[in-house]
Amino acid sequence: MQVLKDSSAYRLALREKIMDTAMQAFIRQGIRAVRMDDIAQQLGISKRTLYEIYEDKEELLLQSIKKYNAQRVATLTEYAAQGHNVIDIVLEAYRLKLAETRMVNPVFFSDIIKYPKVEKYIKNTREYFRDKFVLFVNKGIQEGYFKKSKNLNLIPLLMDAVGDYIMSNQLLQQYPAEELFDSFYLLPLRGLCTEQGIRKLDEAIAKIQ
Repeated sequence: MQVLKDSSAYRLALREKIMDTAMQAFIRQGIRAVRMDDIAQQLGISKRTLYEIYEDKEELLLQSIKKYNAQRVATLTEYAAQGHNVIDIVLEAYRLKLAETRMVNPVFFSDIIKYPKVEKYIKNTREYFRDKFVLFVNKGIQEGYFKKSKNLNLIPLLMDAVGDYIMSNQLLQQYPAEELFDSFYLLPLRGLCTEQGIRKLDEAIAKIQ
Protein backbone atom coordinates (compact mmCIF):
# COMPACT_ATOMS: atom_id res chain seq x y z
CA MET A 1 0.00 0.00 0.00
CA GLN A 2 2.83 2.37 0.89
CA VAL A 3 4.55 1.58 -2.42
CA LEU A 4 1.40 2.53 -4.35
CA LYS A 5 1.06 5.75 -2.36
CA ASP A 6 4.69 6.69 -2.99
CA SER A 7 4.33 5.84 -6.68
CA SER A 8 1.25 8.05 -6.98
CA ALA A 9 2.99 10.94 -5.21
CA TYR A 10 6.00 10.55 -7.50
CA ARG A 11 3.73 10.59 -10.55
CA LEU A 12 1.99 13.77 -9.43
CA ALA A 13 5.31 15.47 -8.68
CA LEU A 14 6.68 14.39 -12.06
CA ARG A 15 3.57 15.71 -13.81
CA GLU A 16 4.12 19.14 -12.23
CA LYS A 17 7.82 19.10 -13.06
CA ILE A 18 7.10 18.22 -16.69
CA MET A 19 4.69 21.16 -17.01
CA ASP A 20 7.17 23.60 -15.47
CA THR A 21 10.03 22.39 -17.66
CA ALA A 22 7.92 22.40 -20.82
CA MET A 23 6.51 25.88 -20.19
CA GLN A 24 9.96 27.35 -19.68
CA ALA A 25 11.11 25.76 -22.94
CA PHE A 26 8.03 26.92 -24.84
CA ILE A 27 8.32 30.56 -23.78
CA ARG A 28 12.08 30.63 -24.32
CA GLN A 29 12.29 28.89 -27.70
CA GLY A 30 8.77 29.03 -29.12
CA ILE A 31 6.39 26.08 -29.14
CA ARG A 32 7.20 24.49 -32.48
CA ALA A 33 10.93 24.48 -31.75
CA VAL A 34 10.48 22.28 -28.67
CA ARG A 35 10.14 18.53 -29.19
CA MET A 36 8.79 16.01 -26.71
CA ASP A 37 12.18 14.30 -27.00
CA ASP A 38 13.86 17.50 -25.79
CA ILE A 39 11.62 17.70 -22.71
CA ALA A 40 12.14 14.03 -21.83
CA GLN A 41 15.89 14.38 -22.22
CA GLN A 42 16.03 17.52 -20.09
CA LEU A 43 14.11 15.76 -17.31
CA GLY A 44 16.11 12.55 -17.59
CA ILE A 45 13.03 10.41 -18.27
CA SER A 46 12.09 8.17 -21.16
CA LYS A 47 9.85 9.42 -23.94
CA ARG A 48 7.51 6.55 -23.12
CA THR A 49 7.08 7.85 -19.56
CA LEU A 50 6.37 11.34 -20.90
CA TYR A 51 3.69 10.05 -23.27
CA GLU A 52 2.12 7.98 -20.50
CA ILE A 53 1.46 11.24 -18.62
CA TYR A 54 0.70 13.53 -21.57
CA GLU A 55 -0.74 11.99 -24.71
CA ASP A 56 0.83 14.56 -27.04
CA LYS A 57 2.55 17.92 -27.18
CA GLU A 58 -0.68 19.88 -27.48
CA GLU A 59 -2.08 18.33 -24.30
CA LEU A 60 1.15 19.16 -22.48
CA LEU A 61 1.02 22.74 -23.79
CA LEU A 62 -2.63 23.10 -22.78
CA GLN A 63 -2.11 21.85 -19.23
CA SER A 64 1.04 23.96 -18.84
CA ILE A 65 -0.82 27.12 -19.88
CA LYS A 66 -3.72 26.27 -17.56
CA LYS A 67 -1.31 25.91 -14.65
CA TYR A 68 0.49 29.14 -15.51
CA ASN A 69 -2.78 31.09 -15.77
CA ALA A 70 -4.05 29.65 -12.48
CA GLN A 71 -0.87 30.84 -10.77
CA ARG A 72 -1.25 34.32 -12.25
CA VAL A 73 -4.90 34.56 -11.16
CA ALA A 74 -3.95 33.38 -7.66
CA THR A 75 -1.25 36.07 -7.45
CA LEU A 76 -3.67 38.83 -8.44
CA THR A 77 -6.42 37.48 -6.18
CA GLU A 78 -4.04 37.52 -3.23
CA TYR A 79 -2.95 41.07 -4.13
CA ALA A 80 -6.58 42.26 -4.38
CA ALA A 81 -7.41 40.64 -1.02
CA GLN A 82 -4.88 42.93 0.66
CA GLY A 83 -7.30 45.85 0.27
CA HIS A 84 -5.90 47.54 -2.84
CA ASN A 85 -8.15 49.77 -4.94
CA VAL A 86 -9.04 48.98 -8.56
CA ILE A 87 -6.31 51.20 -10.03
CA ASP A 88 -3.62 49.44 -8.00
CA ILE A 89 -5.00 46.05 -9.05
CA VAL A 90 -5.11 46.99 -12.74
CA LEU A 91 -1.55 48.29 -12.62
CA GLU A 92 -0.36 45.15 -10.83
CA ALA A 93 -1.93 43.08 -13.63
CA TYR A 94 -0.21 45.37 -16.15
CA ARG A 95 3.15 44.99 -14.40
CA LEU A 96 2.88 41.20 -14.31
CA LYS A 97 1.78 40.96 -17.94
CA LEU A 98 4.55 43.27 -19.12
CA ALA A 99 7.18 41.30 -17.20
CA GLU A 100 5.78 38.08 -18.66
CA THR A 101 5.86 39.42 -22.22
CA ARG A 102 9.45 40.56 -21.87
CA MET A 103 10.47 36.99 -20.98
CA VAL A 104 8.53 35.30 -23.78
CA ASN A 105 9.95 34.67 -27.23
CA PRO A 106 7.52 36.47 -29.60
CA VAL A 107 7.38 33.30 -31.71
CA PHE A 108 5.47 31.68 -28.83
CA PHE A 109 2.44 33.87 -29.56
CA SER A 110 2.42 33.17 -33.29
CA ASP A 111 2.90 29.44 -32.65
CA ILE A 112 0.02 29.16 -30.21
CA ILE A 113 -2.68 29.69 -32.84
CA LYS A 114 -1.64 26.41 -34.48
CA TYR A 115 -3.04 24.36 -31.57
CA PRO A 116 -6.88 24.13 -31.69
CA LYS A 117 -7.37 22.87 -28.11
CA VAL A 118 -5.28 25.72 -26.75
CA GLU A 119 -7.08 28.28 -28.91
CA LYS A 120 -10.43 27.00 -27.63
CA TYR A 121 -9.22 27.24 -24.03
CA ILE A 122 -8.01 30.82 -24.58
CA LYS A 123 -11.36 31.76 -26.12
CA ASN A 124 -13.28 30.30 -23.17
CA THR A 125 -10.95 32.01 -20.71
CA ARG A 126 -11.50 35.35 -22.39
CA GLU A 127 -15.27 34.97 -22.18
CA TYR A 128 -14.99 34.18 -18.47
CA PHE A 129 -12.83 37.22 -17.78
CA ARG A 130 -15.08 39.54 -19.79
CA ASP A 131 -17.79 38.93 -17.20
CA LYS A 132 -15.25 39.50 -14.42
CA PHE A 133 -14.18 42.72 -16.13
CA VAL A 134 -17.70 44.16 -15.94
CA LEU A 135 -17.92 43.38 -12.23
CA PHE A 136 -14.48 44.88 -11.69
CA VAL A 137 -15.33 48.12 -13.53
CA ASN A 138 -18.56 48.46 -11.55
CA LYS A 139 -16.46 48.23 -8.39
CA GLY A 140 -14.24 51.00 -9.76
CA ILE A 141 -17.30 53.14 -10.48
CA GLN A 142 -18.39 52.74 -6.87
CA GLU A 143 -14.89 53.74 -5.70
CA GLY A 144 -15.04 56.86 -7.88
CA TYR A 145 -12.14 55.89 -10.16
CA PHE A 146 -14.08 54.80 -13.27
CA LYS A 147 -16.79 56.59 -15.24
CA LYS A 148 -20.14 55.01 -16.00
CA SER A 149 -20.31 53.51 -19.48
CA LYS A 150 -23.32 52.52 -21.58
CA ASN A 151 -21.78 49.25 -22.75
CA LEU A 152 -19.01 47.88 -20.56
CA ASN A 153 -19.05 44.57 -22.44
CA LEU A 154 -17.67 46.33 -25.52
CA ILE A 155 -14.39 47.36 -23.85
CA PRO A 156 -12.88 43.87 -23.29
CA LEU A 157 -14.06 42.80 -26.76
CA LEU A 158 -12.14 45.68 -28.35
CA MET A 159 -9.07 45.02 -26.20
CA ASP A 160 -9.11 41.34 -27.19
CA ALA A 161 -9.39 42.32 -30.86
CA VAL A 162 -6.38 44.63 -30.58
CA GLY A 163 -4.44 41.93 -28.73
CA ASP A 164 -5.21 39.44 -31.50
CA TYR A 165 -4.03 41.93 -34.12
CA ILE A 166 -0.76 42.46 -32.26
CA MET A 167 -0.12 38.71 -32.08
CA SER A 168 -1.24 37.77 -35.60
CA ASN A 169 0.85 40.56 -37.15
CA GLN A 170 3.85 39.78 -34.92
CA LEU A 171 4.08 43.37 -33.70
CA LEU A 172 6.00 42.21 -30.63
CA GLN A 173 8.89 41.53 -32.99
CA GLN A 174 8.69 45.07 -34.37
CA TYR A 175 7.95 47.27 -31.34
CA PRO A 176 8.99 47.30 -27.66
CA ALA A 177 6.44 45.60 -25.40
CA GLU A 178 6.08 48.81 -23.36
CA GLU A 179 4.89 50.81 -26.39
CA LEU A 180 2.34 48.19 -27.36
CA PHE A 181 1.00 47.80 -23.83
CA ASP A 182 0.72 51.56 -23.38
CA SER A 183 -1.31 51.77 -26.59
CA PHE A 184 -3.78 48.93 -26.10
CA TYR A 185 -3.89 48.67 -22.30
CA LEU A 186 -3.15 51.98 -20.60
CA LEU A 187 -4.80 54.34 -23.11
CA PRO A 188 -8.23 52.62 -22.97
CA LEU A 189 -7.88 52.45 -19.19
CA ARG A 190 -7.22 56.19 -19.01
CA GLY A 191 -10.32 56.84 -21.10
CA LEU A 192 -12.36 54.87 -18.58
CA CYS A 193 -11.06 56.84 -15.60
CA THR A 194 -12.60 59.82 -13.83
CA GLU A 195 -10.35 62.78 -12.98
CA GLN A 196 -9.72 61.16 -9.62
CA GLY A 197 -8.92 57.89 -11.38
CA ILE A 198 -6.47 59.56 -13.78
CA ARG A 199 -4.58 61.15 -10.88
CA LYS A 200 -4.41 57.79 -9.11
CA LEU A 201 -3.37 56.06 -12.34
CA ASP A 202 -0.53 58.52 -12.98
CA GLU A 203 0.70 58.09 -9.40
CA ALA A 204 0.65 54.30 -9.74
CA ILE A 205 2.40 54.33 -13.14
CA ALA A 206 5.15 56.57 -11.76
CA LYS A 207 5.90 53.95 -9.11
CA ILE A 208 6.43 51.10 -11.58
CA GLN A 209 8.41 52.96 -14.24
